[in-house]
Amino acid sequence: MKPKVDPIRLTMDMVAIPSYSYMEHQEEAISQYILDFFLEHGFTAYRTEIVPGRYNTFAILEGTERETSPSLLLTGHMDTVPAYDFEKAFEPWEDEEYVYGRGTVDMKGALAAAMCAMVELKESGTRLKGDLIFCGVADEEEAGIGTRSLIETGPEATYSVICEPTSLEINLGQKGLEWIEVSFRGHKVHSGAQKEGVNAIMMAGRFLHKLETEYLPKLAQRTHPVLGQATLNIGTIAGGDQPSTVADHCSIRLDRRCLPSETIAQVYEELQELIDQLHREDPRFEAEIRDVFDGTTLPHIPFCTDPDSGVVKAAEKALRASGMEPVLSCCPAWTDAGFLQAGTHSQCIILGPGNIAAAHSVHEKISKKQIFMAAEIYQSMAMEICRVI
Repeated sequence: MKPKVDPIRLTMDMVAIPSYSYMEHQEEAISQYILDFFLEHGFTAYRTEIVPGRYNTFAILEGTERETSPSLLLTGHMDTVPAYDFEKAFEPWEDEEYVYGRGTVDMKGALAAAMCAMVELKESGTRLKGDLIFCGVADEEEAGIGTRSLIETGPEATYSVICEPTSLEINLGQKGLEWIEVSFRGHKVHSGAQKEGVNAIMMAGRFLHKLETEYLPKLAQRTHPVLGQATLNIGTIAGGDQPSTVADHCSIRLDRRCLPSETIAQVYEELQELIDQLHREDPRFEAEIRDVFDGTTLPHIPFCTDPDSGVVKAAEKALRASGMEPVLSCCPAWTDAGFLQAGTHSQCIILGPGNIAAAHSVHEKISKKQIFMAAEIYQSMAMEICRVI
């Protein structure tokens, strides 16, 4: 049956509204577009201004027994990364299989699918016992202020689907995330008098060697049946002034992905112990570590939802009804699901159309077929969780 709303047209309309990182009034226009869409279809809808020009947009299909029945939240972010080298990134186009443009897969195609599902349910006359809630959030690509606001102000649902691209696999969870900077101190002298100096770059090399030979093998032994292995990646290194000067400063930044069996405090304590070991071996070794996020975001806590949770079972049933065999997996990246899972009582999964490998790229695209399927899946999940009268 042809849907009452075309999610492909919705996707293209929203891609044509730039909402990329660091632009002025970033989500103002896209949030207004989504608000107008829901108001035109008779929903209870509103938006909240988090900081000037940054908004969350909500729509609610109210249940008849909302105080006592399970509710479902469909949520995703309205912001995108910039175009970078992607030509005509905000002039979306399509062929038989895909829609192309910045934000198609990450994640305006998924927002369109959720919006379409909401309208299909409402206009079909379906009556739910529990609330079905939509929230388009701001700022996922940077500090997550949109989901922070959602957590602080609500509404909170029994179950949440973060509609990020998973190729319609059910992502049960994701690893925790810490960005950490390690700064090394040395003593600057001319390179002709190296013995009188302390080379901070060389000291960084000692630390990196210890990571590679001692710490990474330990992390490789830490695994989770769904989330996989704990990891650490060195992402950047910088230091020194010029080749003929012994460097008195050097810093590295690393990405640490942790498992539910680890704590954030443990992550920092283990790195500090490596620094302490190197200092005991050579008192000239001096380094300090700091959290790059530095309290600017909510804690990036790992999580994994129980496969027997109601939201997982509803997703599996909806996928089978759409002709797909459910696949349970984990999300390889960080999403707002981690914030929601840690900051509310809602049980979360990540489930959405499109391949995440195309996100942020110069060939960003999303499968049109998967957008339509996602709309059907979200609609079926709502009917299962919120209980049709």
